[in-house]
Amino acid sequence: MFFTPSVGRSPMLSGPEVRSSLPIPTIYEQPPVKQVQWEYHLLTINTREDALPDAEQLNALGSEGWILVSVVDERATGNGSRVYYYFTRQNIHA
Repeated sequence: MFFTPSVGRSPMLSGPEVRSSLPIPTIYEQPPVKQVQWEYHLLTINTREDALPDAEQLNALGSEGWILVSVVDERATGNGSRVYYYFTRQNIHA
């Protein structure tokens, strides 16, 4: 004995034939693109006058969302006594 199900009917269902409705279309929408705005902060330390920032100072900047991205040390080239700390963060007010 062979069973051939009819279109739209489940072999597990008994009773009247059930047909599915038309497929529901899927619509894809792109959300509006918000351009990321960045803020920058420069911390300059003259090592002849001030100590380099400690972990507490750097953690305070980090808690405000600042991310350290670069350090430039004039002392490495012998052309000065300043150390520049460059920070960035996303502008939350944009």
